[in-house]
Amino acid sequence: MKKNRFLFVIVILSLLLLGNSQAEKEGIKLLEFSEHSMLKTSLNLVSEEVLSQIIILPVTSFNQAEAAQIISRIDRLPLSLLEKVHKEGIIIQLFNGKLTETKAAAHLENMVPRGYVQKTTWDEIPGMGGGKVVLVKIGASHKGKGHGSVNLELHELAHSVDRLVYNELRDRQSYLEIWNLEKGNMFPDKKYYLLYPEEYFAECFAFYYLGGQYREELKRKAPLTYQYIKNLF
Repeated sequence: MKKNRFLFVIVILSLLLLGNSQAEKEGIKLLEFSEHSMLKTSLNLVSEEVLSQIIILPVTSFNQAEAAQIISRIDRLPLSLLEKVHKEGIIIQLFNGKLTETKAAAHLENMVPRGYVQKTTWDEIPGMGGGKVVLVKIGASHKGKGHGSVNLELHELAHSVDRLVYNELRDRQSYLEIWNLEKGNMFPDKKYYLLYPEEYFAECFAFYYLGGQYREELKRKAPLTYQYIKNLF
């Protein structure tokens, strides 16, 4: 009896250690990353406490300068919104390599994303949002780096904000009315944003929080959308 109990304890401990090992392979919280690293010393965050909990970094070598820029851009979001993101259990995982090599997107291997031509698969896509895990490839933030968004991390995070923080905001009548009024002016030649209200929201969210000329462009071309996003947070 004692022998069986001992074996049971060993099995449980082994499973726990295996789980920890898998988590470590997947990533490490910004909170736990070395304080003496180039990444940490280059950051000057407004919302450091919450970002330290929701940003997940690779455990293998990565471009820390690029990662710092990604984190700094996410830091432009209001603290109140980032706290809601954290409350919903959403994390932002930065990665190298293929998106489908991450645990959260492994099931999408060799599949074609909505709106893409047949030759493009999820393996080649640099980011994914809408769920509890937002995936962002390090070094792929800017337009043309495997995507057409003005900013990858803000766009992908916006999908999770839409779906989880605001319970599918894209379905609200008040939002859909604005989308129908302004989508053609904001993105006249981009079917992706003209057909899908959630994609329009995510891209306008990216324009707004990227700031500068992008926010001004949003305000000029889609003033109701601009005000809608401003009032949300």
